[in-house]
Amino acid sequence: MIEPTKKPEYISVGELSVGFSEHSLQPTHELVGNEYTFYYEDGTSARLTFTGSEHLEWLTADGGLEASYVSSYSAVSPRPDWYFIDFIIESGGEAKQSVSILLNLRQNIALVITGILPGAAEMRVPMIERAKEALPLSSVTCRFEHASINAPFTALTPRCEETAELIGKRIEFVYSSKDVYEHIYLNEKMYTWHCINGSEKGLCDTDRCFYYKLDDEFYLFVWMEKVIPTLGIVLEDLKAMRSYGKIYGYESHDAGTTANFPVGSYAKEK
Repeated sequence: MIEPTKKPEYISVGELSVGFSEHSLQPTHELVGNEYTFYYEDGTSARLTFTGSEHLEWLTADGGLEASYVSSYSAVSPRPDWYFIDFIIESGGEAKQSVSILLNLRQNIALVITGILPGAAEMRVPMIERAKEALPLSSVTCRFEHASINAPFTALTPRCEETAELIGKRIEFVYSSKDVYEHIYLNEKMYTWHCINGSEKGLCDTDRCFYYKLDDEFYLFVWMEKVIPTLGIVLEDLKAMRSYGKIYGYESHDAGTTANFPVGSYAKEK
């Protein structure tokens, strides 16, 4: 007799967060007391001030309009002179945007990744409608902005460049004593994830992704899931065979409180 197949359970991001930070990198305090001005290639600017080990100030200026935020943050340094800084912009007590900054103080450049989760109405749009309207299948949106640090952006300013070097690789990531996933990097726009062990064991999907090369065997990998609106941002160090980053989404299956938590893993290529 064939056993009935277990019903797939796409858990919320809040449920997923339990244990996922087991192998995350220890935070760095090297940036405390420092201030950096970001000059974007579109002519806008921002200022980042690390007022302490727990809080920072983020001042943006666009078209003469300024906005200032004070946020708690996390910061890690996966390689010398490289920093991954992550925080949430809040307004009126509600999370509005996820801001993740890849800061390279050797070349004085940054890549700023801004993520926005969908509202309740957008989350309810059926997949078939998104396909019919030629909309992205994931309702999460993500913006990448290149910046020069403490000097105007010019044609000679280095950039973190998109790469195809991960395409074709299959890598297993161990996030905790129970959570194991594999990534199969299919092409320049899509990858497949598969949960080998953990809360989502047996689940898999293919989602939109982005790849950037940072240094020798060092990459930025960003993905946006469509079933449960999720933004994942990790740095993959294939020399150390580690990954570090964060996952952002709603605490529950409804649009409401957000979950934003650090992740880290040990990796092996298959």
